[in-house]
Amino acid sequence: GPRGIRVHTLGPTFIRTPLTERPFAEPERVAWITSKITLGRVGEVEDFMGAVTFLASDASALVTGTSLVVDGGWTAG
Repeated sequence: GPRGIRVHTLGPTFIRTPLTERPFAEPERVAWITSKITLGRVGEVEDFMGAVTFLASDASALVTGTSLVVDGGWTAG
């Protein structure tokens, strides 16, 4: 902090990427996952762009040592 270094973490939900396509090939698994996500869909890489942009910008100049959950409501229940 005294040196102007801010540390953040992002807490994602299930994200569809080329590396995660195999689990998403199973319809039953996708149905279970989406049933647990309040917004009803699996995340896409683009869903993180706003969060990353915010945390990397001056808009979050007073934010540090926190975790931003980007999970579509998974942890909200």
